[in-house]
Parts: sequence; C-alpha cells; structure tokens
Amino acid sequence: MAQTQLEPFLVRDFLAYERHRQDDPEYNALRLSVRRKLKSIVDDVKKRAKELGHDMSSQAGIHHPYSFNSFRVREQRAYLCRSDKERKKLAKFFGEALGKDAETHYIQTVLEACVDDQVVEAALRIHPQAWWDGENLKKRLLGSEDAMVEWCTMLKALPVGFALRMHDWKKLYWARSANSQEMREYFETYTPGEHWLHLVRELPKEDAVEMGDEAPEWVATSLCSLLPIWRSILWMP
Repeated sequence: MAQTQLEPFLVRDFLAYERHRQDDPEYNALRLSVRRKLKSIVDDVKKRAKELGHDMSSQAGIHHPYSFNSFRVREQRAYLCRSDKERKKLAKFFGEALGKDAETHYIQTVLEACVDDQVVEAALRIHPQAWWDGENLKKRLLGSEDAMVEWCTMLKALPVGFALRMHDWKKLYWARSANSQEMREYFETYTPGEHWLHLVRELPKEDAVEMGDEAPEWVATSLCSLLPIWRSILWMP
C-alpha cells in the first residue's frame, strides 16, 4: 500500500497552544488545521496497522475551547484505540453499569499523536479508567518473571527516545535501559483506576519544523513501533 502524503509541521502550528491563546476562539481555525494534520497521521498508522493484523479505530480531540477541556485547548490530540467491534464486546461483557466506559473510545489504551506549544509526541497511554487493561498488565508483569523479561525486551526494541512515566510524575524510565528491578518498582506503585500510564517519545518543535516532511513520518513510525506493546496490553473477555 502506498504511503499517504503527510503534511509537515509549521511554526504556526505550535502558536495556538501557547497559554495566552489556549482560550482564544480566533485560533480555532489554526487548531482545526493541526487537528486534521494529526488525524491524517493516525489514519495512516491505522492503515499500516491493518496490514499487520491490528484492527483499530481512529479519533481526534476537540480543537476549540469547550466545557470538556475547561475552555482551554492546551494541546491537540489524535489517537488510535480498539476497534468498534472490540469495544462493543467489552461493553457487553461488563454490562450496563460499566459498559459505557468500556465502549468509550478515549477510555482505552491508545496510541496518540499530540502537539502542544513545545513538542510533538508519539505515545502509548493507558487511561486511568481503563482499569481492565491496566490491571491485566500489572498482574501479568508482577506475577511472572518471564512476562517481565518479555516486557523489558519489547521496551528495549523501541526507537531511541521512548520513556515510561506515571501520571503527572516527573520520573522517567527510559525504554532502552529497561530492567526488571525498575519495572517492578514502577508497577508496584502504578494503580489502575487512579494513574495514567504514559510511554512517550518527544520531538521538540524546532526539530519538528526543521525536519519538514520527515517529522510526521517520525510520528507515524514511532506509533507503529508501539503496536506490539499496545496489543500485548489489551485485555479481552
């Protein structure tokens, strides 16, 4: 399959997310253009993932000030999650009380492209409310040394620059130097239902602009490299 022509990042793309513009509706059009740019990247990754046997759904975040984002657009996101079919299966299993969360596209383990005023990010994130995936991962890794070794091996196979962090905490666990001791420390603290899990690779805005057409491909390639880890995390009834 021929690769989609992805649009490069421009200096102006980052301006709409500077603090004094985050609540300014005059920048909605610019943010919409960034939203479309990110959506085209994840849609391209969706096609590549399909060729590798992964069925995914793509979504894009809100680009205008709204109650959902506290009337402030701090960053722009587009992401990939479980397919509609898999989310419906989860929802059916959990029943009416919990099923709504399980079917919601953003309360998932997602692969995400993100832009704020400083960086472009390619990330895997487990939403705090996606406890079914978080618990699946935590129990598997803490319950089996073989599973922990496999996890560390997958992290080490990622491109340079990926780091694991928890919620809004500052400590980074660099993927290329992952070891069982540090990962055990991480997952003994990680609490599904309470904490975000982030596995992130960042590209500073100056580099993203300078790279031109290579920058969106950097994001797409980074997200594709996360596919084996993403699939290993997903819990299904």
